[in-house]
Amino acid sequence: MKLQKNGQNTQGCGNKMSHRKWMREYKAWKDTNQAKFSAAGHLVQKMQTKTQTYEVASIVACPFCLHIGKIGSFLISTKKGYHKSLGKCPECKNQMQLRSLTAEWTPEQYAEWCYDYAKSGFWQKTPFKKWSDRLYKIGWSYRFWQKYKQLKGESAKDKTESYYDYLERAQREQHEAEQKGEQ
Repeated sequence: MKLQKNGQNTQGCGNKMSHRKWMREYKAWKDTNQAKFSAAGHLVQKMQTKTQTYEVASIVACPFCLHIGKIGSFLISTKKGYHKSLGKCPECKNQMQLRSLTAEWTPEQYAEWCYDYAKSGFWQKTPFKKWSDRLYKIGWSYRFWQKYKQLKGESAKDKTESYYDYLERAQREQHEAEQKGEQ
């Protein structure tokens, strides 16, 4: 039995109105360009996503242990492919941001990064001996420690030798002894 009001069929009219309202709300919900507000009434802005592509054969160094390898060996495999923002060192097994892994740093910039990360346990993430040997082999040792000491507030003209100075001096002497032995 159909109900009529003023000679019109009203059987599905209520459903059509709710469906129209639902469609309007659904379109607004799917619209990615609309402005959104938080509960406090502030405008919420979405962060713009940036697609980052990396050359598979590019050579990178782990910022923790300075292990050098192709970027493909650092990528973390997931069910949907590779992790978009994290990498994992195949040697020390530490995870790091891909932007840290692919960054091109000077020794001074690397010293700043290490100094800032030291508050989160940088020096506990890898054996110091292995790290310092690799730092010396790439030729960054002197410039790195100068900047690191400056950041710590230590003056270069301290009368007492600090532990880092001792390690640097011992490392330099060991390297010189190895070179003399090769000749």
